[in-house]
Amino acid sequence: MYETEEKPERVLLVGAVISPNNRWDEASSLDELAQLSKTAGVEVVEKIIQIRGKVDPAYLIGKGKVLEIKDLCSRYDIDVVIFDADLSPAQGRNLENLIGKKIIDRTELIMEVFAQHASSKAAKLQVELAQLNYRFPRLTGKGILLSRLGGGIGTRGPGEKKLEVDRRRINSRIAHLKKELKDIERTRNIQRKRRKNLFTVALVGYTNAGKSTIMNALTDASMKVSSGLFTTLDPRTRIMKMDGNRQFLLTDTVGFIKNLSHHLIASFHSTLEEAVEADLRLHIVDVSNSLYSEQINEANKVLEELGCLDKPTILIFNKIDRVVSNGLLHRLRSDYREGIFASAIEGTGVDEVKEKIIEYQASSITTPVP
Repeated sequence: MYETEEKPERVLLVGAVISPNNRWDEASSLDELAQLSKTAGVEVVEKIIQIRGKVDPAYLIGKGKVLEIKDLCSRYDIDVVIFDADLSPAQGRNLENLIGKKIIDRTELIMEVFAQHASSKAAKLQVELAQLNYRFPRLTGKGILLSRLGGGIGTRGPGEKKLEVDRRRINSRIAHLKKELKDIERTRNIQRKRRKNLFTVALVGYTNAGKSTIMNALTDASMKVSSGLFTTLDPRTRIMKMDGNRQFLLTDTVGFIKNLSHHLIASFHSTLEEAVEADLRLHIVDVSNSLYSEQINEANKVLEELGCLDKPTILIFNKIDRVVSNGLLHRLRSDYREGIFASAIEGTGVDEVKEKIIEYQASSITTPVP
């Protein structure tokens, strides 16, 4: 008998807006949610948007719509319903009880993608900490939520346990993870001190903007590049060599995304610290994406939360080879006179980026230690 591949879970995506004027923005957001879902390895069957004047505190979208979703799940053999919003613990419980399917919100999906791409010890610890911090308030004495503590979309936990025992166990695990991550952060701080003689540059920006491709172009590295979201979770540092024996350190960091959970930002603090401590940041923007402006704003929100929004930063508009409208590029060149327009995959603008880095290094007050 031939072995058959396990079929991916079938999911329904649900968005909610309070005004018809926000419908198209939500449609774009659901497209991004579909990308995340695909990266997580599930099959998106359908997307729906509910327009409702106010948020339903019990079900987010109203009980009538929830019953419609229950019917859709039955008709189209849906396994998981993913909401493009953060659900409160009560909303998550109510939705699962009424629909009878697994309910995932946007943050849980992002954490699932992070968990799948975590390869190093540090990344795995950071993802687990974020998941536990997020799920802890959602513990219930019965039902699906408690049984799902062990994993993501397709994973089931060990089943029912006494709530007070679970709380103690999770609190103990959170404390242990924080201690391990502190040790890793201490080691990274020591490594930073050892290379303080070198000018450091960090790549930041929205996920899938092309940061790894830019890094390969600047350093002649051969790091894996993927069109999926969040393929880089650990900071990766390479030496960038210039003419005249100049050397800089270039670090690729985790990408940002809309509504990035505070739990993830906090858990990945030691990783994101590379962006904070760098002498210069290269903010990479996918200019071929119609939502590039919103993505710039979302990345800036994270940089502001990290406390480095006002530090030296160069905007690099990447993927100009995919832009059809010359008018768009002309307008952007006028609006962002200090920006650099590049195509990392074709090598366009790479020399200009290097020249800008040299200019910033020359104008910095960093004094090499003999």
